[in-house]
Amino acid sequence: TNYLSETIDDFRNFFIQDTTNEKFDSLEVINKTLKLLSSNFKYKQIEIVFRKVETNTIMASENEFKQVLMNILNNAKDALVQNDEIKNKYIFIDINFDENDVIIDICDNAGGIDEKIIDKVFEPYFTTKHKSIGTGIGLSITHQIITKHHNANITASNEIYEYNDKTYTGACFSILFN
Repeated sequence: TNYLSETIDDFRNFFIQDTTNEKFDSLEVINKTLKLLSSNFKYKQIEIVFRKVETNTIMASENEFKQVLMNILNNAKDALVQNDEIKNKYIFIDINFDENDVIIDICDNAGGIDEKIIDKVFEPYFTTKHKSIGTGIGLSITHQIITKHHNANITASNEIYEYNDKTYTGACFSILFN
């Protein structure tokens, strides 16, 4: 009952339109967001892997940060689900602290984004999904929240990584708070 009560509180807090910037623990908010999405990831057989966690506080709107996380995580889920050839589906999360910067990387092993279009992923109405599935505004809103509301930076790249002695390729979204 405590878990359900906390989940209801998390949903209620997510929909509050509070955009006040405050200091909060980045890992704690990532875990709250994952709790909201966990049943869908479990159903799709997607494993969340924290590879490196140097937890630290960031200054941002918690609700907007949750929205950013949900957009990125749901895009990773969609990419993994679309590719039937992937047996082990992973989303990797790293939280790094470098001097005064907090860097949050969210990567998947869905094969990456076509290099011809990777520079367009943050443009409004640009989508790689069928029109009935995607509108192309999720990553555009994500970019705007990060860069305009929080004076931070977000980039998209394709990365190759090792996990459990296997090599994977996928998209990686990196958020830099300074």
